[in-house]
Amino acid sequence: MRSTPFFSRFFFYTFLLFGLILSTQVSANVALSKFRVYFDGKTRTASLQLRNTGAKEFKYTAELTLNEMTEEGAIYSVNSDPLAADKFIRFSPKRGTIKPGERQALRFALRKPSGLADGEYRAVLRIVTELAPTEGGNVNLASKLAYNVPIIVRHGEVFAESSLASPSTVMHNGQPHIQVWQTRTGNRSLFGDYVVETTDGETLGVLNNVAVYRPLERRKVLIPLINASKGDVVIRYTENEKFGGSLVLSIPHTIN
Repeated sequence: MRSTPFFSRFFFYTFLLFGLILSTQVSANVALSKFRVYFDGKTRTASLQLRNTGAKEFKYTAELTLNEMTEEGAIYSVNSDPLAADKFIRFSPKRGTIKPGERQALRFALRKPSGLADGEYRAVLRIVTELAPTEGGNVNLASKLAYNVPIIVRHGEVFAESSLASPSTVMHNGQPHIQVWQTRTGNRSLFGDYVVETTDGETLGVLNNVAVYRPLERRKVLIPLINASKGDVVIRYTENEKFGGSLVLSIPHTIN
């Protein structure tokens, strides 16, 4: 049974707020070798490394979870998904301790079931790290940090079409942004980068690593503007070739 959108989003934003107040020292202690695990139609194995860059050892636990995306780009947890990849992904080790200066490789194996329909399937690797207790055995909440790493599995013939629509200039969190809607059809997700340029080629805004996950049909994208000078601009989108994308899109807009 799926979590209801209200409670799923509540827990997501509660978790996000918790993450924002975590110690910056902790985040500096953990380095991931990648923030996206991708299996194309031929790949059967993959790996991700956790590295301890700090002065204290930390423990970690890892598990596969599922999520979905809203049209506003928010991510929320779900309990089931017909496009889930967690049932045919195996990985280890799921827990461990990493000493300062050392690293641990998490290794993934893909075992797709027979008769699997063509398309893209997704799971999320949730990694929680925790520093050793301070002297005296006290444990500070700021000693924990969580990462959510998308795992993308593509099988058979995959395709996607996309377009940009309804650009506008808006204020978001007190800063000018270009808002644009990106559509998606097909049996795979989109993942790419945005840039806003003047007709002379001056860059006014950049937003990288934007995902539109299947089965979402459209997503609102907000691109922060470095320079919101008035005039004609072009909004450009380029899919990331590293993750099997080849789409290049653009749409004109006038900043008034």
